Amino acid sequence: MKLKSDRKNYVIMALCAILLVMSIGYAAFSSLLTINGTASVSDSFCVGFDNTKTNTYSPTAGITNGTLPTGSMSYSGTACSTNYQPNSSLSATFKQPGDKIEYTLTIANKSTFTVAIESILVENQNVTSNTTITKGNIKYIVEMPLSTTLASNAETTMKITAMFQNDTAVTGQYSGESQTLNVKINAGQGDSGFTPTFTGTIYRFTTDQSKYLALPGTYAETTKGYSSTIENLVAGTDYTLDPTTLNKTFYLKNDIVNDVVAANYVCITFNNTEHCLKGGSDTESFETNTAIVREFQNYYNLPTSSAPVLGGYCEYTSNSSSCMIEDGIGISTYSTNPVSARITQNSVMCYAGNQGDSYCH
Repeated sequence: MKLKSDRKNYVIMALCAILLVMSIGYAAFSSLLTINGTASVSDSFCVGFDNTKTNTYSPTAGITNGTLPTGSMSYSGTACSTNYQPNSSLSATFKQPGDKIEYTLTIANKSTFTVAIESILVENQNVTSNTTITKGNIKYIVEMPLSTTLASNAETTMKITAMFQNDTAVTGQYSGESQTLNVKINAGQGDSGFTPTFTGTIYRFTTDQSKYLALPGTYAETTKGYSSTIENLVAGTDYTLDPTTLNKTFYLKNDIVNDVVAANYVCITFNNTEHCLKGGSDTESFETNTAIVREFQNYYNLPTSSAPVLGGYCEYTSNSSSCMIEDGIGISTYSTNPVSARITQNSVMCYAGNQGDSYCH
């Protein structure tokens, strides 16, 4: 009888031991889950507009001596701190037709890993390449970020230009118009299979032939060996997104789509406005470039003549339009098919060619 009782006690003790082991195992397993969970939280995802660097804008009046347009930049949402916010609102109030405001936005990655900017959400529309959005009489030109992949603590910029669509000066009739554009970053965690590409507009001034650019498949690329992509160019060194940083009166402008050259221009700034003549494109008309030459003539009050005139002159033929300021800047365009254009000063020339090329020398 005692033997049966002892066996019963052994069984109870064994069961208690098993229960104790299971309890210890469960506690250890629970601790492991808690630690892993805490570790994953420390790798926080944080991509936002850096509002300490994106609170200014550049306004340009549409007419000489006109009232400058006004704008504002505000931010909302919290990426990881009040300085990095995923939403931006860009407001513009225009005073007269031709007004323009340029906004430059800085995007920062404060995550502990690489992220990919997959698109920019503009007015609830996913934008993956340069696009134009119109609200009322105001046109917004949205340029994609310079870089689409950001390493930890890296940053990039994007530009949005707002302008009144009608460039005809109206006095005493236009009372102004205000619009606001809402912009949001759409990003995800980057991976090794992601290939960064750039879509946007770049500005350059180079006399290095290895940096010359051409439209893909054109004579300049296939015969002269000029590059049709910007893969060999260094941002901030070989090109910029802000032409004012070049400190040049004239310069090159290239529209880029997925690293590939899409259009070539040679640009000059006068009357506080950028004027760009397009070259190397079948779709660009000679008349459009000639209109810019005539604006140049009117601004500098140059006479039209078939021979040089003291102080400068302009000349127009069936296949060329040109103006030259004595000892100063020359601007010209040619109706060769495709169109070409050039700007010169002191033996330096920037050229958007009729063979698809663009360069300075």
